[in-house]
Amino acid sequence: MRQVDSVYPKLNSPMNILLMLLKNKFMYYIIFHGDKVRYLRWLGVRIGEGCQIFNQFGGFGSEPWLVEIGNRVILANGVQFITHDGASRLIRHNIPGSSIYGNSFGRILLHDECMIGMNAIIMPDVEIGPNSIVGVGSVVNKNVPPGMVYAGVPAKPICSLDEYITRYKEKMIEIKSNNREELRRELTLFFWGEER
Repeated sequence: MRQVDSVYPKLNSPMNILLMLLKNKFMYYIIFHGDKVRYLRWLGVRIGEGCQIFNQFGGFGSEPWLVEIGNRVILANGVQFITHDGASRLIRHNIPGSSIYGNSFGRILLHDECMIGMNAIIMPDVEIGPNSIVGVGSVVNKNVPPGMVYAGVPAKPICSLDEYITRYKEKMIEIKSNNREELRRELTLFFWGEER
């Protein structure tokens, strides 16, 4: 680590890191009033309309301008977008012509109406097809075709979206609740036979 510190001293300066964090918090809370989509667009992420982004903005990595999200996309919490090869930090000081930022990058494209599950990791040069689902905790290192459900490490095809919908309907619980309090009552009665 000492060798990297001496080669790239400004990248590891505690003052620079603190100033960057303060600037980001100021922009998010003061300028954009906590509007995650507007803040992410300011960072450079291209985001379509009607998206539900539960993810934290840190998950968009150090090159958020290499991420493009279509319309009506759902991102669960903890999704990570990896747009570069971070392992190059180990070798790039020995490669003539290397940038201090590295030289291996890739874009990530999420097409319309896809859903990315909690804590999934999307690797560089990956496209998620429209009407597709990526399962919880998956590592996606290859393109996901349209209308498919992928999951696992590495992510592999599980079923088509149509098959997923059929399975979902078979396991559906009819919910009549209109608020969280009623939902709690309804679900605890259903699962435990008592209100909790």
